[in-house]
Amino acid sequence: MGAVVLLAVLLMVVAIGREVRGRRAFAEDGPAFRCRFRRHGPAPADWRWLRTRWSRRMYARWADDMLVIRRGPIRDRTLRVVPRVQVAGVYVVPRSKDIAVRLSVGRAVVEMTAAAENRLELVGPFLAAAVHDLPKAPMRRYRYPL
Repeated sequence: MGAVVLLAVLLMVVAIGREVRGRRAFAEDGPAFRCRFRRHGPAPADWRWLRTRWSRRMYARWADDMLVIRRGPIRDRTLRVVPRVQVAGVYVVPRSKDIAVRLSVGRAVVEMTAAAENRLELVGPFLAAAVHDLPKAPMRRYRYPL
């Protein structure tokens, strides 16, 4: 019985080590951030597993205009999609401090959310979407010379 427990603990340590190495290797290729996804309407062709509820936390990064998503904690799987930011742009998720962006992937609509401090990484090459909903700067009062 002790050997079975020892084998289980050893397998868990190996799995955790592999996860840490895979995450580090993924982050070395570019600025990666933690995010969640959900779909609106039908799922994209490459993303049949995507549901209407928020997914578990995953890591993603932008490579030019392609979004690379690391899907697995143990099995290191990546998904590559070329999305476009929708007109709605970036918005704050209700009852949360996270921000989200709506993306068009082919004909499907997908939402991606991340922590507010990852705003620039979230939008990637669509930088104008990140500043879309910011408040206007206060106007400086003009002083007339005496």
